[in-house]
Amino acid sequence: MRFGPSALKYLIRRQISATQTFQGQTSSSRLGFRLFVHATIRGPADSLGYPATFTVDSIVPDSGVALPVTINLTAARGLSYRGVLSPSGELKNSTPSDTVIARGLSQVLANFRDFYPGIPRDGLTLNAAWTDTTSRTDRAGIFDRVTVTTIATSRAAAIEELAGAHAIRVEISAVLAITGAGNQGGQELHLAGRGTRHGIEYVAVDGRFLGGEATDSTDLEIAVPAQGQVVSIKQVARSIVQVLP
Repeated sequence: MRFGPSALKYLIRRQISATQTFQGQTSSSRLGFRLFVHATIRGPADSLGYPATFTVDSIVPDSGVALPVTINLTAARGLSYRGVLSPSGELKNSTPSDTVIARGLSQVLANFRDFYPGIPRDGLTLNAAWTDTTSRTDRAGIFDRVTVTTIATSRAAAIEELAGAHAIRVEISAVLAITGAGNQGGQELHLAGRGTRHGIEYVAVDGRFLGGEATDSTDLEIAVPAQGQVVSIKQVARSIVQVLP
């Protein structure tokens, strides 16, 4: 089984809870939102893969959650990302239609590079198991550069009925290493951390991605060398992706 042409609308739910410790004081925060997006994979494929486009319909904060004032949700509508979906499931050369708007939304909106599950280049077969190592560098909030290195072990565990289609259930377990650098108020910031990811994703036998869910647990440290200060953060991020009618 390989990814193929499709035109689907997805709902992506994200909930992020964090506990921050600084100079012996602890505080907690919560962020939650729903992202509605259209994803189109067009054929035929070339030697690199299928042309693909993601278009944002809307971003809606969860009830009782206030997103940072720097995030302009209205500007998100119509923002698109174009790239090439490789045989292994990576959206390569993902480019936003407006880089300024995309940068302003980086806290809640990634570039969809890893939206699809990673699968073997030769295709997905039942009971297959594989390990992938990837390294991604992106801008994230106050950090100009954040690199996440992921070692993921995956298994095509079963065929199930989902949304009226036969789908392969892919189970993923991964370890994460995180580094980053940024600047706030003229002071350098260094980011370092480690974490784990556990997820289940579904790929229909006709090549459509039918969604899934994942939980990331990370321990992070933000250092401010000029002041000799370190902020420790424990974060849990839950994601659910589902296909809409």
